[in-house]
Amino acid sequence: MSDPSLNGLLETVWQHLARGTADRHHPARHPTLATLTPDGPDLRTLVLRAIDRAENTLEFHTDAASPKAAHIAGNPAIALHVWVPKARLQIRARGTARIAQGDPALFAQLPEQAQANYTGPTPGTPLPAKAAQTAPRFARLLCTLTEIDALTLSDPHQRALFQAADTWQGQWIAP
Repeated sequence: MSDPSLNGLLETVWQHLARGTADRHHPARHPTLATLTPDGPDLRTLVLRAIDRAENTLEFHTDAASPKAAHIAGNPAIALHVWVPKARLQIRARGTARIAQGDPALFAQLPEQAQANYTGPTPGTPLPAKAAQTAPRFARLLCTLTEIDALTLSDPHQRALFQAADTWQGQWIAP
C-alpha cells in the first residue's frame, strides 16, 4: 500500500477488486461469498466479473436456480471475503445481494461447456442418468456493499472500517 491513509487503504481495496475482474490470476478474482440459510451461513467461492464503485456493487454470474439464489431471496444479507497474499491484505465486506436477469448476448458468447452449467440439472440436486437440457438459467448476482473491513498485516498491523452510511470516510480500528 503506497498511501497509508484511510483514503489510501480504501483505494487499495477497490484497486484489488478491480484487478480481480481483469486478471484471472489475481486472488480478488475468487472471493468467498457467504449467504444466510435457515440453518446458518453457507459459503462458496465465486468469480468476480465486474465492479461498479460509484454504485458500490460487485457482479458475479450464477444459476438462477442455485441454492444461493434461494438464500438471497429469503435473506439478502451477504458477506464477502478476499485474501490478497502479496499485499498481506484481508478484505471483508458486508452488504445485500439480489439476483438480476443475465445478459443473453453474454450467455451466447460463453463456450458450450460453460453454457451447460446453466442449462443442466438444478445445482445441488442428484445427477440423473441422462441430464435433460433446460432453458438457460443464467443470471447476475449483484452485491451492493454497505461495509468494508480492511486489514493489512504490515508491521504494525493496520485495520480500518468503512461504511457506506458515512460516505466511506472510514475509521481506524484495532486490528
